[in-house]
Amino acid sequence: MTTGKLHQLASDIWWLALLRGIAAVLLGFFLLTNKAATVEVVLILLGIYWLVDGIITLLASFTGRKEMEGWGWGVFAGLISILAGMVILSQPLVTAAFSAKIIVSMIGIMIIISGLSSIVSGFRLRKTSGETMMIGGGALSLILGLLLLFNPLFSAVVYINVLAVFSIIGGILLIVLSFRIKKLANAR
Repeated sequence: MTTGKLHQLASDIWWLALLRGIAAVLLGFFLLTNKAATVEVVLILLGIYWLVDGIITLLASFTGRKEMEGWGWGVFAGLISILAGMVILSQPLVTAAFSAKIIVSMIGIMIIISGLSSIVSGFRLRKTSGETMMIGGGALSLILGLLLLFNPLFSAVVYINVLAVFSIIGGILLIVLSFRIKKLANAR
């Protein structure tokens, strides 16, 4: 990819990373400050977040499809995120009624896919600024996803706290990355 194309891509998508980061930080703070929230409310918020995050991921992937190899990973992660969000939003009570093992395993798989997508994207962007943030955020997501997948009986309170912290950390990483991307775009 030429430097000019990379700068154009960066100027087109930096704000999408910023939106994702802000949404993740807000979700994290909500989860930390509202311990009395029901599982249904948390699932609905998570469903909304995944739906919006999936749409933003699809937009970013399609925006960069001409300049980026492997843009299909973003499309795949976006579609999985949208699907998970739609399932939760369409049946929040049924979803809440599932056993903790099934819910946590589904969430763990989604987080693993999202983390792997971020790691792959970070390695593909090795020559730009911000790849370390993407790889780091992806690694954190991967660790959380594996923890949830292999220990599905995590208590709901511990899970919500861990999800909140990871959401805030991941959101901050995305916000920092968005400004690095913007700086790259302005470096033309």
